[in-house]
Formats: sequence, C-alpha cells, structure tokens
Amino acid sequence: NSLRLSLVLNYKRKMDYLDYFNDDERAPFRPDRRVVMDRSNPLNDFDEINFRDRFRMYKATAADIISLLETRLSSDSFRGMPIPPSLQVLITLRFLACGTFHRETGDLCGVSEPTVCKIVHKVCKAICELKDDYIKFPDAAGQANYKVEFFEYGNFPGVIGCIDGCHIPIKCPSTADSEEYRNRKNWFSINVQSVCTPTMQFSNIVARWKGATHDSRIFQNSCLYAQFEGGQHSGIILGDSGYAQTNFLFTPYLHAVTPEQQRYNQAHIRTRGTVERMFGVWKSRFQCLRNTLRFEPRRCCIVIIATAVLHNYLKQHGCPDPQMEHRDEPDLPMVEPDNDRYGLVCRDAFAWRHFSQ
Repeated sequence: NSLRLSLVLNYKRKMDYLDYFNDDERAPFRPDRRVVMDRSNPLNDFDEINFRDRFRMYKATAADIISLLETRLSSDSFRGMPIPPSLQVLITLRFLACGTFHRETGDLCGVSEPTVCKIVHKVCKAICELKDDYIKFPDAAGQANYKVEFFEYGNFPGVIGCIDGCHIPIKCPSTADSEEYRNRKNWFSINVQSVCTPTMQFSNIVARWKGATHDSRIFQNSCLYAQFEGGQHSGIILGDSGYAQTNFLFTPYLHAVTPEQQRYNQAHIRTRGTVERMFGVWKSRFQCLRNTLRFEPRRCCIVIIATAVLHNYLKQHGCPDPQMEHRDEPDLPMVEPDNDRYGLVCRDAFAWRHFSQ
C-alpha cells in the first residue's frame, strides 16, 4: 500500500509539473464572446403595406426621419455591438407606434431588451431637440390665417387655437408623491396641455404636470398664458368649461338661454372639437400613448413630447392620418372654476356682437 501511494503521489507531481511546464503553450483564457445576431432591417424586411401597419407611416417617411436624426445619434455607445442610427430610429418608431414591451420590439430587430430601453430614450431625446422647429405658436401672419380657417370650419370668429388637457397613462411612480399622479378617474397619468391648429397639429404643448392637476391651473402657470396676458397675441383660444373664462380664452355657456348664446355654443363646440380629433389621431398613430408608459415620469414626458413632434412632422409632410381604431370616452371637464365678472362680461358681449343674428 505504501508503494502504491508513493507511485500515485509521484504521478501527480509529474502531472502538476507538466501542467506548469506547458502553461506557456496553452491558449490564453478568454470568456465566451457574445455571438452577434444578424439584425433585421424592417425597411428591407417588410413591404409597404406591412411596414405601414407596424410603423404607422410610409417607408419613405421613415427614411426621411432617419436622415433627420442620424447626425444626432451614434452607435459607439453600445460597446462591441454597434447599432446603426437607422436601426435605432426604427426601433424607437416601432415602440412608439405599437407600445409593445421592449422584449417584443427587440425580437423584431434582433437586439436585447435593455438595449431597446436605452435606444428608445436616446432617440426620443434627440426628437425632443427638434421641438422648436416643428411645434410653434403662430406669428401675426399665421394667426390671421388661423382665424380664417377656424371660421370657415366652425363659424367662430377670431380663433387662433383650441386648448384642452389629455391624460396619458403611466405606471405608479415609486416616489413619495405618487398619489399626486392619480387623476380623478383613479389611474396614474401625466396631464398634457395642448393647443391645436386648424389642421390638427400641435401649436403648443406642456407635458410635465401630474395627473391630479387641474387643467385651468396648468394653463395659468404656462408661458402661453403669460403671453396672452401681456398682449402678445391678437386672437382668442377656445377651451371647455374646465377653464376660467377670460378676455382671451372663451368657454361655453353651461346653461345657454338666449338664441345668441345657443348659437355661440354650437359654433364653440364644433370649432373646439378640432383639438379632440387631434388627440384621437395622435393616439391612434402612437399606440404607446394608449397603453401604460412604464418609465419614470420624467422619461414619460420625453416620450410624450417626442410623439407630438413626430405627429406634426408627419402632418407637415403629407402622411395620411391613421384610421381611428376606437374613440376615447368623452372627458367631462372638472367643476367649473371661479370666473371673474370681467371674463363673463367679455363672453356676453362677444356672443351678442357675433351671434345675435
């Protein structure tokens, strides 16, 4: 037994020595490299009809958006697996159009779920940088044109925009103020204030207020309100009864009695319906706005602004509106805010002057 044990020990010593001796000849250890998947390109993989169904726009329009953004994007931040700017834009457009989970979006283009998340926020921030180029409140010449177009549509004079609030659902924030995001319909949201043009484009958007915030408060704390108060705009905007009646924001009569008040309300409802139709087109084109945005509130606001910029871009470049898949339930305004006497007098005088005959 002792002989056998000594032979075994000698054998192990020799093997240890041989391992040490041959160590320099071994291939250096490297961890398994990640296999790079062949990423698909939706511009090549889908025909025009299937592409439009998935991205809510034509191929040529998507290519134009890629050209617009690719100088703002780079592929060097994804380490050994660079993703070209064109694919980054398409991944983001796919998410915005469908609102699917990042895993499903990644499976379509052959990238991982965390990478999709990074790309979406990166591209949305790049789109938001174009906000001032595509979302503009009209200047004096534009306001004159808007007055004509709104009057031709709804027979309401002097209108340069229609204002309303829209709640975009988000997940419950993991912050101490989370309950402030719960709106009066009992779900969490960002309350987005928007002003629309006669062609159902955004001329102004504010996307930073919590869901429990009243529409009137958002407007009174906006730059647009200060501009109107300062006399920078020559026209009026129309809002629902959730806003306070002023000399530049006109609301409907809750109880129209006289014939001119009834005609005023009819024209007001028809004209202000433009902003509600804009919301319908906007949400139908970007289904992520109907689903729950599962980001922190700050990032949700970036996504919302990015979709508004893209909405205007597509409208300005002749992209047809998507088919309305379903209409949102009518959002009845909150309790009418306290109107000062001056605002009510302005509305009565306006109704008598323009709708008495």
